[in-house]
Amino acid sequence: MKGVVVLCMKQMIIEKFGKEKWESILEKAGLPPNIIILSSGNVDDSSVLNVVKSAMDEFKITIEQITDMFGDYWVNVYSQKIYNIFYKRSKNAKDFILKMNVVHEHMTNNMQNAHPPRFEYNWENDKTLIMTYKSSRGLIDFAVGLVKGVGKFYNEDLIVEKLDASHIKIVFSK
Repeated sequence: MKGVVVLCMKQMIIEKFGKEKWESILEKAGLPPNIIILSSGNVDDSSVLNVVKSAMDEFKITIEQITDMFGDYWVNVYSQKIYNIFYKRSKNAKDFILKMNVVHEHMTNNMQNAHPPRFEYNWENDKTLIMTYKSSRGLIDFAVGLVKGVGKFYNEDLIVEKLDASHIKIVFSK
């Protein structure tokens, strides 16, 4: 996984809970508190998942709660500093979500060993989208949280439901 994801998690936890909590989470995850993470560098998936699990334990929250928190922070705070142009190019949540493959291609084009998820889209009706998450990482909960964050960014009430390990149902309000 790219370091930018971990750096976002770090910034979110430090901002919301303090540096001591972040260091405690790293320690519980088996990582040194002074670890250096580069945004374009690679971080072992299992290490990232250990950090997520440690944060869940530390805050006594579920995977859904931590991934919703991360998705909201990524979309509405962290990525606005570096990827804002992608949000400006879309007029609403539906437009942005349907461009996720293109966005991932642009964001990771110059990053070695980047393997972002890919998505397929099937419409149930004009407001209901079934998004297929395609990745060997199995991080669909993060995708759900990110979709919710996109809805918040565009000030739209989306109904977002994880159907199974690779499908997300999104009902658009507009």
